[in-house]
Amino acid sequence: METIVTVIGVFLALGIFTYLAAKHTVKTNSYHALLASYILFLTLAQFFAAKITHFDLDFLFLGTVYAPVGVIVFPFTLQITDMVNEKFGRRAVYNMIWIALVSQILMVIFLIFAINLPNEVKPTDPLAGFAVVPAFTLASWISFFISERFDAWIYDNLRIWIQKKTQNDTDWWKYLWIRNVFSDLLSLGLDSLIFVPLGFYVFLSIHSYFDPNVIPYTLNEVQRLITGQIIIKWFLGIIDTPFMYLTRWIYDKN
Repeated sequence: METIVTVIGVFLALGIFTYLAAKHTVKTNSYHALLASYILFLTLAQFFAAKITHFDLDFLFLGTVYAPVGVIVFPFTLQITDMVNEKFGRRAVYNMIWIALVSQILMVIFLIFAINLPNEVKPTDPLAGFAVVPAFTLASWISFFISERFDAWIYDNLRIWIQKKTQNDTDWWKYLWIRNVFSDLLSLGLDSLIFVPLGFYVFLSIHSYFDPNVIPYTLNEVQRLITGQIIIKWFLGIIDTPFMYLTRWIYDKN
């Protein structure tokens, strides 16, 4: 039941966000609001990655899978890159990725400063739980930089291929799902294959040398997280397809 509620919540949130973001993009003819949302969702994904949860996918005959909570936020980032790519092109997406990357680096720097400052009021440091976030963020930088650029590249190339296949302006709806689904599925899978081993095994192992309270995941646990994360991301990546059609409809209508 929790999984179904989560899926419905993500679906509704995607719909509301897509509509408002697309309308604002058309009105201002800029992707500044999308960029701000992009940075917000990336930041949330880093913090949410520290928590592992389970998703009951019995309704898809997949049983129970385990994945970082950040998977419920990450599909929003690819929705944003697709929205920017659809209207402003691949170069705008690359610029957005660089700006977001710098923001994530600054976030970790200030977070490290805050964690290492002495705590004078309460016996327990309220920021102690965020100590592992830099490890996940560093892994996310690497996977995000590779997968997001790959997503922009493959989306743009699929768009060029579709433009050659399209006979007139009214045929776009026949092929839009192809570039949205396939670009998302490939890039989401690539992101999981890079992020989970680096974040939960490599960087946590390095972190454990400096903090004995940090325990890295085993290789079996990492493999299970990769599988769960890919399944959840692919599922959420598919259900966001109607909102790409909504985006394109708003763009064309205006």
